[in-house]
Amino acid sequence: MDKSNWALGSNVPSWPLDAQGQEEKAVLLRQSFDSAADSDMTISLLAAYNIPCFKYYDLDGGAGKVINGFSGYGASLYVPTSLLEEAQAILAADPIDEPEE
Repeated sequence: MDKSNWALGSNVPSWPLDAQGQEEKAVLLRQSFDSAADSDMTISLLAAYNIPCFKYYDLDGGAGKVINGFSGYGASLYVPTSLLEEAQAILAADPIDEPEE
């Protein structure tokens, strides 16, 4: 898979390298609805925790993105193998309610 399209900007974390100096294998984090409120926010949240993540369109989803502005098939979100558990924990965490002052 080409991870060159996963970057959202220059402040995006780099993809980690394995012991041989090659990019780590990408593993599926989750399937997501292809919207700014879902997949893009997830990618941004993980980037804030220094976890690179990229979006991949399965089947003909890339064509739907071009034609409709979103993929009807959704999007698959991938992270490096070594950061999968940390990414899952971040997405599963309950929000912290801070008292109003």
